[in-house]
Formats: sequence, structure tokens, C-alpha cells
Amino acid sequence: MPAGLGGSGYLAIKHETTMGTYLPPTTAGTLFVPILSESLQYTEDKYYSEQIRQAVIESEQKQSYYHAEGDVTMEVDTAFLPYFLYCSRFTPTKTGAGSPWTYKFVPSTAGSASTAAGTTTRKTASISVIRNGIGFGYGGCVIGGWEFSIEDGNLRVTMNVLGLSETTPAGLGAPAWVAAKLLGADAHQVSVDVAGATPAFASPSTNFNGYSVNINHNAEAQNRIRRDRSASYISYGKTEATLETELDFEDKTEYDNFKNSTKKAYRLESIGDGAAYAASTDALRIDFNRASYDSYELGLGGMEELIMAQVNARALGIAGGDALSIEVKSSLDIT
Repeated sequence: MPAGLGGSGYLAIKHETTMGTYLPPTTAGTLFVPILSESLQYTEDKYYSEQIRQAVIESEQKQSYYHAEGDVTMEVDTAFLPYFLYCSRFTPTKTGAGSPWTYKFVPSTAGSASTAAGTTTRKTASISVIRNGIGFGYGGCVIGGWEFSIEDGNLRVTMNVLGLSETTPAGLGAPAWVAAKLLGADAHQVSVDVAGATPAFASPSTNFNGYSVNINHNAEAQNRIRRDRSASYISYGKTEATLETELDFEDKTEYDNFKNSTKKAYRLESIGDGAAYAASTDALRIDFNRASYDSYELGLGGMEELIMAQVNARALGIAGGDALSIEVKSSLDIT
């Protein structure tokens, strides 16, 4: 086969009925997802024997435990994003009598990945990647980390994927593509409010230059002794959620908030169809209901440089509410 280009490939995903039982892209209900890049890999720490036998080089190599791991980056499209969010350590809910459905994801204390039917339960997924017409299948996949960022005005997401196993799909499926729905520069606003269980976020801010949200569930593949080298399950550790941005330096208010560990609430709201959020069919909200600055860096960068503050804030727990939430209004019907 001649060499191929990345643009000829594609990615497919299907929620699993049984955790780790791989479903190929020929399975009914498979989603074919437009992405920007992926780096899913078979990851193994092979065993090398260091026998002392009048030699100073390893004498043998044996297979060891393995799992799948890598990143998937895509432009945020509300028609696909909820499907991936179900595969992470969140507690999901779905509301609405028809399209658009509203999906909301809040933190969970689950210690490991699981899958079950229904709209209020987490799931694992089978992910298939077709590279140069050759299929790679990854079973038992979850999203262990998220990075949402605005780049050139467009909202993107990079997802850190961990999977239990790797296989070759029996079939490659038949993708059907629809028109892209992107969240561009005219879609976004950032609002800041007093920390609380239900902040009002009444007034948008105008001095944010860039915005990046990172959510890390510290997921790890776990291997246990059995006659199978693939991972036994994916565990979760502490959830760390941060946001990074750059602020116009206009006064010392935010600098004093940093020094005093003042708690604030932050919302990134993106609306793709130009409607008000309540009426929108294509929208996203990422809320930090209680957060505090981790760092606030300020300096004179040069004669022609704007005076900007580089800031990082960390989400914190709150009594009677959720530290953070991701809400998506979508045409996608997950059952």
C-alpha cells in the first residue's frame, strides 16, 4: 500500500455495553467524529532480562502488561462533545423532551471507570482509528483529562484517552459526514461573579485575552495478575481543575484578590447559533463555581509590550453545590 495522508483517516466511537468488550465501527449507532489530530498508542513496558552470565547486555525480552493511551484533539462541536463527556469521571444528566437536549456533567467521586445503560451513568467506549485504510481498535476507553482552549477565536478540546486493550477491527464502517458546526470568535463570553453554589454570572467581562480550562482526573491503567496482558481497569485519582488566561492590567483589584485568596466564580459560555442561551440549540457552558488564584504574574515585558497579568486559578469544592460543571445544548440524542 502506498503512503497515505492524515486527512484520509477518520475516528469512530461507540459506547460499550460491557466495559472493555470492543465494538467495531460497523456496529449500529457508531459515531464518526471529525477531529484535528490523534495520537492513540499501544503502550507497553517490555521486560528485559539482566541475567549475570558473563555478559553486560540484556539476554532476553518478554512481553509485559499494556494499555492504550494518547490524545484526541478536535474543534468543539456540540453534536459530538456530550458523547465523549459520558466517558469521563462526571455524573451526567440529560433533560429535554426533544432536540435540543441539555446535558450537564458535574464531578463524581468514582474511583474507577465503569459502563452502564441509561442517561445518568458513566460509560466506556470503543474507539476506532483508521490510518491509511488500516484499522486500529481500542477497547474500554475513557477520557482521563480535558483541555478546552480558544485558539484563533475557535474553541478546541484536547482529550487524554486511556483504554484497556488494542485490537484490529473486523470492519471499518462507512462514515457519513455532516456540515461542521464550530464555536468561533463571535460565540464566546467570559463572566466572573462571587463564588457560590449558583452564581448569577450576570455581566460579561471584557479584559480576558485567551482562556484555557484544564480538568485532570489523574487516570491510570491498572494491571492485575490474570492470563491477559491488557489493563484490568482504569482508576481515577484526585480531580484537578484549573483555568489559565491573560488579563489587561488596569488596577490592583485582581492582584489583591490573588494575595488575599479571594474566591470567585468563572463561566465560559459559547453559543454557536447566535440565539440567547435559553433558546439556543448549539451552546456550551463551563462553570467554575468556586475558584481561587494559584498564580498572578505581572511585569514590564518591553517598551512596546502591553502590561498584562498571566493568571492561573484552581477550582475548589463548595458546600451545597458543585465545584464545576459542563453543560451542553445539543442535537445529539444519547439514550
